[in-house]
Amino acid sequence: MSDDVIAIVPAGGRSRRLGPLVGPGGKAALDVGGESMLGRICRILADQVARVIVVAAPGQPLPPLGGRVEVIRDRESFPGPVAAIHAGLAHAAGAAAVAVVAACDLIGLEPGVVELLVAAARRPGVRWAVPLVGGHPQVLISALATDMQDAFAAARAAGWASPRAVLAELARAEPRAVCWIREAELAAIDPTLASFADIDTRDDLARLPRTRKPPS
Repeated sequence: MSDDVIAIVPAGGRSRRLGPLVGPGGKAALDVGGESMLGRICRILADQVARVIVVAAPGQPLPPLGGRVEVIRDRESFPGPVAAIHAGLAHAAGAAAVAVVAACDLIGLEPGVVELLVAAARRPGVRWAVPLVGGHPQVLISALATDMQDAFAAARAAGWASPRAVLAELARAEPRAVCWIREAELAAIDPTLASFADIDTRDDLARLPRTRKPPS
Protein backbone atom coordinates (compact mmCIF):
# COMPACT_ATOMS: atom_id res chain seq x y z
CA MET A 1 0.00 0.00 0.00
CA SER A 2 1.24 3.48 -0.83
CA ASP A 3 2.59 5.90 1.76
CA ASP A 4 -0.23 8.33 0.95
CA VAL A 5 -2.95 6.14 2.51
CA ILE A 6 -3.97 6.42 6.17
CA ALA A 7 -6.68 4.78 8.27
CA ILE A 8 -8.96 6.50 10.75
CA VAL A 9 -10.55 4.32 13.44
CA PRO A 10 -13.32 5.96 15.50
CA ALA A 11 -13.14 4.24 18.89
CA GLY A 12 -14.89 6.55 21.33
CA GLY A 13 -18.51 5.44 21.05
CA ARG A 14 -20.74 4.78 24.05
CA SER A 15 -21.55 1.13 23.13
CA ARG A 16 -24.98 1.69 24.70
CA ARG A 17 -26.60 -1.43 23.26
CA LEU A 18 -23.97 -3.66 24.85
CA GLY A 19 -24.63 -2.08 28.26
CA PRO A 20 -22.84 -3.68 31.22
CA LEU A 21 -21.07 -6.20 28.99
CA VAL A 22 -18.42 -3.59 28.29
CA GLY A 23 -16.12 -1.72 30.65
CA PRO A 24 -15.08 1.95 30.62
CA GLY A 25 -13.07 1.43 27.45
CA GLY A 26 -16.21 0.55 25.48
CA LYS A 27 -16.37 -2.25 22.97
CA ALA A 28 -12.96 -1.22 21.63
CA ALA A 29 -11.45 -3.01 24.64
CA LEU A 30 -13.50 -6.21 24.37
CA ASP A 31 -11.43 -9.35 24.04
CA VAL A 32 -11.87 -11.46 20.92
CA GLY A 33 -9.76 -14.58 20.78
CA GLY A 34 -6.96 -13.13 22.89
CA GLU A 35 -6.80 -9.59 21.51
CA SER A 36 -8.97 -6.54 21.79
CA MET A 37 -11.37 -5.52 19.04
CA LEU A 38 -9.45 -2.29 18.60
CA GLY A 39 -6.12 -4.09 18.58
CA ARG A 40 -7.33 -6.49 15.91
CA ILE A 41 -8.69 -3.86 13.52
CA CYS A 42 -5.54 -1.77 13.96
CA ARG A 43 -3.36 -4.80 13.22
CA ILE A 44 -5.31 -5.55 10.05
CA LEU A 45 -5.13 -1.96 8.87
CA ALA A 46 -1.46 -1.47 9.76
CA ASP A 47 -0.53 -4.01 7.10
CA GLN A 48 -2.47 -2.03 4.49
CA VAL A 49 -1.81 1.66 5.19
CA ALA A 50 1.04 3.96 6.14
CA ARG A 51 -0.54 5.28 9.36
CA VAL A 52 -3.37 4.16 11.61
CA ILE A 53 -5.02 6.96 13.58
CA VAL A 54 -7.30 5.95 16.45
CA VAL A 55 -9.70 8.65 17.63
CA ALA A 56 -10.70 8.05 21.26
CA ALA A 57 -12.82 9.97 23.75
CA PRO A 58 -11.13 12.08 26.43
CA GLY A 59 -10.00 9.85 29.28
CA GLN A 60 -11.13 6.65 27.55
CA PRO A 61 -8.90 3.73 28.60
CA LEU A 62 -7.55 1.87 25.60
CA PRO A 63 -6.06 -1.60 25.25
CA PRO A 64 -2.41 -1.99 24.20
CA LEU A 65 -1.87 -1.14 20.54
CA GLY A 66 0.99 -1.62 18.13
CA GLY A 67 3.77 0.90 17.72
CA ARG A 68 2.52 2.10 14.32
CA VAL A 69 -0.80 3.25 15.77
CA GLU A 70 -1.30 6.90 16.64
CA VAL A 71 -3.90 7.75 19.28
CA ILE A 72 -5.56 11.14 19.37
CA ARG A 73 -8.27 12.36 21.72
CA ASP A 74 -11.31 14.26 20.61
CA ARG A 75 -12.00 17.47 22.50
CA GLU A 76 -15.53 16.29 23.37
CA SER A 77 -16.90 13.13 24.95
CA PHE A 78 -18.89 10.91 22.59
CA PRO A 79 -19.29 13.48 19.79
CA GLY A 80 -20.04 10.85 17.13
CA PRO A 81 -18.26 9.54 14.03
CA VAL A 82 -18.46 12.79 12.04
CA ALA A 83 -16.33 14.46 14.70
CA ALA A 84 -13.97 11.49 14.86
CA ILE A 85 -13.42 11.44 11.10
CA HIS A 86 -12.86 15.19 11.08
CA ALA A 87 -10.35 14.89 13.92
CA GLY A 88 -8.47 12.13 12.09
CA LEU A 89 -8.33 14.10 8.84
CA ALA A 90 -7.15 17.21 10.67
CA HIS A 91 -4.47 15.21 12.48
CA ALA A 92 -3.16 13.83 9.19
CA ALA A 93 -2.86 17.45 8.01
CA GLY A 94 -2.56 16.82 4.28
CA ALA A 95 0.08 14.11 4.64
CA ALA A 96 -2.02 11.59 2.70
CA ALA A 97 -4.35 11.47 -0.29
CA VAL A 98 -6.75 8.73 0.83
CA ALA A 99 -8.18 7.88 4.24
CA VAL A 100 -9.76 4.53 5.00
CA VAL A 101 -12.42 4.87 7.70
CA ALA A 102 -13.00 1.69 9.70
CA ALA A 103 -15.11 1.23 12.83
CA CYS A 104 -13.27 -0.45 15.68
CA ASP A 105 -15.63 -3.44 15.79
CA LEU A 106 -15.18 -4.62 12.18
CA ILE A 107 -12.94 -7.44 13.29
CA GLY A 108 -13.66 -9.58 10.22
CA LEU A 109 -12.27 -6.98 7.82
CA GLU A 110 -10.56 -8.57 4.82
CA PRO A 111 -7.40 -6.83 3.55
CA GLY A 112 -8.67 -7.24 0.00
CA VAL A 113 -11.68 -5.08 0.83
CA VAL A 114 -9.33 -2.30 1.98
CA GLU A 115 -7.39 -2.56 -1.27
CA LEU A 116 -10.62 -2.39 -3.29
CA LEU A 117 -11.80 0.70 -1.40
CA VAL A 118 -8.51 2.53 -1.86
CA ALA A 119 -8.36 1.72 -5.57
CA ALA A 120 -11.91 3.01 -6.01
CA ALA A 121 -11.15 6.21 -4.10
CA ARG A 122 -8.24 6.89 -6.44
CA ARG A 123 -10.40 6.91 -9.57
CA PRO A 124 -10.52 10.28 -11.35
CA GLY A 125 -13.16 12.53 -9.85
CA VAL A 126 -13.99 10.20 -6.95
CA ARG A 127 -13.93 11.65 -3.45
CA TRP A 128 -15.62 8.86 -1.50
CA ALA A 129 -15.76 5.11 -2.21
CA VAL A 130 -18.63 3.54 -0.30
CA PRO A 131 -19.73 -0.12 -0.20
CA LEU A 132 -23.43 -0.96 -0.51
CA VAL A 133 -24.39 -4.01 1.54
CA GLY A 134 -28.00 -5.00 1.88
CA GLY A 135 -28.86 -1.76 0.13
CA HIS A 136 -27.25 0.32 2.90
CA PRO A 137 -24.18 2.57 2.52
CA GLN A 138 -21.37 1.29 4.73
CA VAL A 139 -19.79 4.62 5.62
CA LEU A 140 -17.86 3.20 8.57
CA ILE A 141 -15.84 1.00 6.27
CA SER A 142 -15.15 3.24 3.29
CA ALA A 143 -12.37 5.30 1.72
CA LEU A 144 -12.41 9.01 1.06
CA ALA A 145 -10.17 11.73 -0.27
CA THR A 146 -8.48 13.58 2.55
CA ASP A 147 -9.59 16.86 1.01
CA MET A 148 -13.01 16.00 2.48
CA GLN A 149 -11.71 17.53 5.71
CA ASP A 150 -13.53 20.81 5.05
CA ALA A 151 -16.81 19.00 4.42
CA PHE A 152 -16.49 17.16 7.73
CA ALA A 153 -15.53 20.37 9.52
CA ALA A 154 -18.69 22.02 8.20
CA ALA A 155 -20.80 19.01 9.16
CA ARG A 156 -19.38 19.03 12.66
CA ALA A 157 -20.02 22.75 13.03
CA ALA A 158 -23.61 22.14 11.91
CA GLY A 159 -24.04 19.49 14.59
CA TRP A 160 -24.28 16.52 12.23
CA ALA A 161 -23.41 13.23 13.94
CA SER A 162 -23.80 10.72 11.10
CA PRO A 163 -21.37 10.45 8.19
CA ARG A 164 -24.31 9.34 6.06
CA ALA A 165 -25.56 12.93 6.12
CA VAL A 166 -22.20 14.09 4.74
CA LEU A 167 -22.36 11.38 2.10
CA ALA A 168 -25.89 12.36 1.10
CA GLU A 169 -24.84 15.98 0.67
CA LEU A 170 -21.85 14.99 -1.46
CA ALA A 171 -23.98 12.67 -3.60
CA ARG A 172 -26.49 15.49 -4.11
CA ALA A 173 -23.91 18.14 -4.98
CA GLU A 174 -21.43 15.96 -6.88
CA PRO A 175 -23.02 12.63 -7.86
CA ARG A 176 -19.92 11.47 -9.75
CA ALA A 177 -17.77 12.07 -6.66
CA VAL A 178 -19.29 9.03 -4.93
CA CYS A 179 -18.20 5.59 -6.10
CA TRP A 180 -20.73 2.99 -4.97
CA ILE A 181 -19.19 -0.46 -4.61
CA ARG A 182 -21.82 -3.12 -5.21
CA GLU A 183 -22.32 -6.21 -3.10
CA ALA A 184 -21.35 -8.62 -5.88
CA GLU A 185 -17.98 -6.93 -6.25
CA LEU A 186 -17.43 -7.11 -2.50
CA ALA A 187 -18.51 -10.77 -2.32
CA ALA A 188 -15.91 -11.69 -4.93
CA ILE A 189 -13.29 -10.73 -2.32
CA ASP A 190 -15.18 -11.52 0.88
CA PRO A 191 -17.83 -14.19 0.11
CA THR A 192 -19.48 -14.06 3.54
CA LEU A 193 -19.24 -10.24 3.76
CA ALA A 194 -17.69 -10.65 7.21
CA SER A 195 -15.90 -7.33 6.67
CA PHE A 196 -19.21 -5.58 7.27
CA ALA A 197 -20.39 -7.49 10.37
CA ASP A 198 -20.14 -4.98 13.19
CA ILE A 199 -20.71 -5.75 16.87
CA ASP A 200 -23.58 -3.66 18.22
CA THR A 201 -25.76 -5.96 20.31
CA ARG A 202 -25.54 -8.80 22.81
CA ASP A 203 -26.50 -11.25 20.06
CA ASP A 204 -23.65 -10.01 17.87
CA LEU A 205 -21.29 -10.46 20.78
CA ALA A 206 -22.57 -13.93 21.60
CA ARG A 207 -21.64 -15.13 18.11
CA LEU A 208 -17.99 -14.29 18.65
CA PRO A 209 -15.58 -16.96 19.93
CA ARG A 210 -14.11 -16.63 23.41
CA THR A 211 -15.22 -13.07 24.01
CA ARG A 212 -15.20 -11.77 27.55
CA LYS A 213 -15.52 -8.52 29.43
CA PRO A 214 -12.08 -7.02 30.00
CA PRO A 215 -10.93 -6.33 33.55
CA SER A 216 -11.84 -2.86 34.80
